[in-house]
Amino acid sequence: MSYFVSEKSDGVRVLLYCVVGEDGKQNVYLVDRKNKFSHVQELVFPAPGNQGLLHETVVDGELVTDTEPDGQQLVRYLAFDLLATNGQSIIDKPLGSRLARLQSEFITPYRQMLQNPNVKLAPQPFRVSLKQMELSYGIDKMFFEVIPHLRHGNDGLIFTSAVAPYIPSTNSKMLKWKPPSENTIDFRLTLESTSNHKPLFVLHEWLGGQNYSRFGQLTVPDDLWQQWQSTSTELQNRVVEVNYSPSDNTWRFFRFRDDKEHGNHSSVVQKVVHSIQDGVEREEVEFKNGQDNELYKSNKEIKLSIQKRISMPALNKPITTITAQDLHATSEFVFEAKKEYIIDQQTSIPCRVRAS
Repeated sequence: MSYFVSEKSDGVRVLLYCVVGEDGKQNVYLVDRKNKFSHVQELVFPAPGNQGLLHETVVDGELVTDTEPDGQQLVRYLAFDLLATNGQSIIDKPLGSRLARLQSEFITPYRQMLQNPNVKLAPQPFRVSLKQMELSYGIDKMFFEVIPHLRHGNDGLIFTSAVAPYIPSTNSKMLKWKPPSENTIDFRLTLESTSNHKPLFVLHEWLGGQNYSRFGQLTVPDDLWQQWQSTSTELQNRVVEVNYSPSDNTWRFFRFRDDKEHGNHSSVVQKVVHSIQDGVEREEVEFKNGQDNELYKSNKEIKLSIQKRISMPALNKPITTITAQDLHATSEFVFEAKKEYIIDQQTSIPCRVRAS
């Protein structure tokens, strides 16, 4: 199977949703993992071919913070997939096709607008770029050319099937690689009282819904505990990202994950634990890719099988107001500007779906 490979950015994953209201103005929203909609002011995305503004368009991507050579920090949105464009769902198309349309129908018109001296724009809240991807035989380029020049954090690689449709939630067609020392897991943290000056820090893995199972214990050094106390840091039921310390066989705090409602599912936890135990180093990834590269060179062409690999359930009833979770769960969707979705009690978004 052919794969695209990209660097695994240290960022926040969000959907970007464009819709044109009855007043002719385009509204742009970011939808995070907690299904929270945030209205982004001043951001504009033109349609290709000077056909007005993009409408009913959904992009998948992530927000990263780039540190410029002068030390200035800039927020950038890296787009890496296209779910719908101008009301047309394309999630059943292969990734290669979706990436081509992401470039031609979303990124290119946006860049042309920025470069047009006749277009006067208000200061943009952030810039938008296409996340660089290579076919998997280009992994050396990722290691030696792309990653060394990144201006934001990176903690591995992502391999995505070039022929699979868009798969929400956990995607078996996507492989993630991290150096063993950088493998992390997200857990829900709870505190239990003890007779000592420090509580017991308990890690819980997510089983789905609102169900959790006790996994193990987080080791918190005294200086970190004192820091949390001095700043009155809220800890109970917070999602934390932790990494494994092989030297003393403990789990150590890495960072808080307030962008996530739940920790990693137990199935993901098991995979990461196995990954830590297997300990696949970068040199092994490069060696295996070198073998695959020779096989690739022996072929005259790459044949991408454009077929639907996974059958996702279609809507069998009309849906009124949609949440981001509804959007992820549908296989085909069409947006209609008829009813409004309330955002933060202040903003509203015309967002309604029906089966197509």
